[in-house]
Formats: sequence, C-alpha cells, structure tokens
Amino acid sequence: MSKSSRKGFTLVELLVVIAIIGILVGLLLPAVQAAREASRRMSCSNNMRQLALALHNYESAAKVLPPMGYTNNPGLGRNRWRRYSYVLSILPYIEQGPLSNAISARSRPHGVGLPDPWDNLPGHFADDEERAWAAVNWQVDIPTLICPSDPPPTNRNESPSLINYKVCVGDDYHQNHFRPSQNRDNRGVFQINRWIQMSAVTDGTANTIAMSERVAGGSERDILGGVALNVRQWNPAACLARVGADNRLTGDVRRAFRPTGGRAWDGRPYFVGFATIVRPNGPSCHWGGVDGNEDMSPPSSWHTGGVQVAMTDASVHFVSENIDTGNQAANSRANPGSRPSDYGVWGALGSRQGREAAMLPE
Repeated sequence: MSKSSRKGFTLVELLVVIAIIGILVGLLLPAVQAAREASRRMSCSNNMRQLALALHNYESAAKVLPPMGYTNNPGLGRNRWRRYSYVLSILPYIEQGPLSNAISARSRPHGVGLPDPWDNLPGHFADDEERAWAAVNWQVDIPTLICPSDPPPTNRNESPSLINYKVCVGDDYHQNHFRPSQNRDNRGVFQINRWIQMSAVTDGTANTIAMSERVAGGSERDILGGVALNVRQWNPAACLARVGADNRLTGDVRRAFRPTGGRAWDGRPYFVGFATIVRPNGPSCHWGGVDGNEDMSPPSSWHTGGVQVAMTDASVHFVSENIDTGNQAANSRANPGSRPSDYGVWGALGSRQGREAAMLPE
C-alpha cells in the first residue's frame, strides 16, 4: 500500500495568492469608501433638512424667520453687543428643548447673561459658576449641526460648539456684517438683527437658498477650510486671485485660530453665514484681519463635485461647483436693492428679491 503524500503551497503560489488578494482589496476599497461617503452625505442631507424645517417651525410660531445673528442693548450676553447665532432661535425645533431653556434662562435681560460666543477656556469665563454652567450648556457639540464628512478643527481653544450649516446672506460682500439700523440691507434671506416674513422672499422660496454647508476642518492654506484675510476689494475675482499656482491660499490666512466652524453660538457671517458670489468649494475670503468684517466665503464640502443646499421652502438639493457664477470681476454694491445678480445663476439663487427667473440647474 502506497502512502499518500501531502504537498503544500510553494512560495511562488503564495506570492500569487497574496498579489491577487491585494488587487481585490485595491479594487474593493474605493467602492467601500464611496459607500461610506454616500452614507455620510445622506446623513448630512438629513441634518440640513431638519434644520430647514426648524426654520419653518420657528417662522410658523413667530411669523418671521430668525436673524442670522442677534444683538441689542442690553444684549443677550454679559458683554453687550455680542452677536448671537440663529441657532439659539431654533434649538427647540431640533430636539434641544432643555438646552434652549437653559440658555434662555441665562440670557439677558432676565438672566445674568450668556458667555461670549468664543468662551471655551478656563480663563474666558467670569467665575466658577459660569464655568460650571458652560461645561453643560455652552461647550456642547450638537450632532445635527455637524456634517459627518467634515473632520473637526484641530484647534478648539475658541470653539465651544461646532457647526457646519450656515445661512445665506445672498450675493453680497459689501454689507453682510451690518445691521438694518446701520442703513444696510443685504440681499439674502438672513442678516444680523433682521427678521423677515416669508413674503419678503419675492423670487420664490423654491428658488432662493436659505442654508448650505461649509467645511470647518483643514489646514490654514487649504481652499476648503482655510480663509484668506485682508481681501479689500469688492469683487470675487480678488478672492480667486488669492489661490496660488499650487492650489493653496496665498498671503494672510486664518484657520487654526478662530476656525469658521467652531462657534455655533456666534452670529457673525464669518461663523454662521455664506455668500453666493464665489463658486461652491471656491476660496473663502474676509475683508479684514479679524472675524468681524465683511465675509465673501462660499459654501464648501467634502462631497465630491459640489455642495448641498436647503432652499427656503426646506427642500434640499445638490449644487455643482461648476454652476454659472456670472461676472466675477463685478463689484458687490452697497444697498443693491431689487435687480438681477451680477453673479449668474449662483448669485440669483442667493438673492431673495432680485427679480430673476433663476432656478436650480437640473
């Protein structure tokens, strides 16, 4: 009787098998990553839809839409004239009732006043009591305000609460950080200290952008997440000129310190607004060297090819980064009133009363 012999794999055969497995993994990995990103994009879309519906619920109760930011005398905070974000107005409508109640109870004039929108470090707070209150009610990340595709900022020193979803100031760079009492009126749905009725969106709620997303993570010279400072010309071409040959921002920039996505409570356009001037996923530009000036930043995202927007009717759509942006050399105008946008379909979708026939591209 002959003995049966066993034969193992040769080294060559093992290498071939390993190579085949490597090829299969290489083929499957992009598909897995694409599936994960599709899931994150769907989650991001759901967040935006929930926020847009929250704006509608606020409008149903108050008969007006909330302002981008709110400030008055004596103000909401312990320091007067701080601008507090639209987010505070809609907290009850995104299942954050207890947090809304805690913030309302502390707000002036009835409470002692809110911390500053950037208070996040021990030395920022007025005393131990405020520090303890903030740990529960101020230094809070709300999942509905965060796009899962976006990595968080690396520096949280002045970023108590993250936010990716910003409201639209329209096709405007000239006055989007002013208040109506300063004789400035921007063309978007949102402005500081301005409450408007739905009827003021005369271009149609289905044709006017209310909200979009903006990247908070990235290095300081990245186009997505970075901000070019001291862009002191009124046209988007000046902003585009801050992109260098290596596709990175040039000149003065700000990113790690005071990131745009770090202050859900701050009602200034740098933190909770965007303009429809520069194309989606284009560079972000700011007038001054700080965050309290005019802001030309467009929506941005890590979703391939464009951004998601919520229209004023609460529908959510994807807009290509190649959308028509018109005349990028045209200057933004002070108090432009009701006129067609200089910035193509993109500018028209951002203006609420431009008398344009622009609709979302198919």
